[in-house]
Amino acid sequence: MPIDLNTVLEAADLSRGYERELLASLVSRRSVRAEASDIHELCAEEVQKLGMEVELVVPRVEELERHAEWCPPFPPAAEPGRTVSVLGSWGDGPGILLFAHIDTERPDPREDWDTHPYQAVQIGDRIHGLGTADDKAGAASVLAAARALLPRLDGVRLVVGLVHGKLGGGLGTLPAMAGVGEVDAAVYCHPAETGLGMSHFKTASRGFFNFRIETEGRRPAPVEIRTPISEDPRMGVNAFDRLRGVLDAVDRWAGQDDLLCSVNRVSAGVDPTVLPERAVAEGAVWFRRGTAAEVYRSLDRAASKAGALSTRLFGIRSNPAEIPRDHPLAAAAARAIAAETGTAPGVYPAHVASDIRFPIRCLNAAAVGFGALAGNFYGPNEWVDAEDMHRATRVIIRIVSAWADQAAAGPPWPRIEI
Repeated sequence: MPIDLNTVLEAADLSRGYERELLASLVSRRSVRAEASDIHELCAEEVQKLGMEVELVVPRVEELERHAEWCPPFPPAAEPGRTVSVLGSWGDGPGILLFAHIDTERPDPREDWDTHPYQAVQIGDRIHGLGTADDKAGAASVLAAARALLPRLDGVRLVVGLVHGKLGGGLGTLPAMAGVGEVDAAVYCHPAETGLGMSHFKTASRGFFNFRIETEGRRPAPVEIRTPISEDPRMGVNAFDRLRGVLDAVDRWAGQDDLLCSVNRVSAGVDPTVLPERAVAEGAVWFRRGTAAEVYRSLDRAASKAGALSTRLFGIRSNPAEIPRDHPLAAAAARAIAAETGTAPGVYPAHVASDIRFPIRCLNAAAVGFGALAGNFYGPNEWVDAEDMHRATRVIIRIVSAWADQAAAGPPWPRIEI
């Protein structure tokens, strides 16, 4: 049965107080990435109040490490079993997922905050507090939209995810996917990291990894006993010279495969007088096709062939994911944002490791990401625009309405094949 969109939007408007109070409650709960937190208890209580079936998702690292979409948490979580995510499910039939992450950065440096980081304080149009931008306003919008939608949905299934998405999503978003079930689409409510609010929305996430290359050299014997300055460098092998040759080969590899590769840190030797016996380069690769494992193996082959002693993959990594820009979900998101803001949004395709990749890659479900105007991400005086947060709630409702109308009429929105 089609949704009466105006009725749902009016219900959301009447719930602005709930939306603001919920954001304040979320901000008051410490939920710093890599730390144990009890914020899931608050989230589970709110989901249960909506009449949804609640599932708590506890990550099992020993199982997740074998998953193709695993991203090692950085920094490592001291107690990964206590980074609990929450799933709520309601109804039967075609499904859609609404999700946001509930963990934050650290409130450092504390002395640079003008307000208390664990209090939602409104100053002018902005609500300040740790996580307001990244991403507790998104969680508040997801719950407020669900609250307005649920009494008016029929013949479809709505899933809400409140996850630990920091640390690359490996300890929260990834394990949550197993409990979502089959859905046609997913909406990730997260403010644009560009700081441009809903003038941008995401349909893609770039693949990414860090790499380390090491080369080996050999010092020549000194002509004079225990006198390094008497060594003739022409008689040895300079590890740094060898590294330069390897990096030239890596540049050629990246150019042939249409990758973006950047070497960002290099070190060699311990003494300016003698040849370096070890040289190390570290850098990053961004890519849009394949997987991190596949692209890394290709890099490893190119570096090894050129004389590298070893290569290593480390740090946060992610596989790429995207939906066609003309997919019905992308079109519905663009229409919904334009209806609320008065301006047609552009697609932002450059973000790395966005959580939209998990529904796309794990569930073959189309996913988009968008959120309210916000700023000071990852630092003191983080804020979200109060009115834009409510507009984000209304955008979610418009997208769900468009999806539900299509689900009722058929056929469903197309799946994404990886």
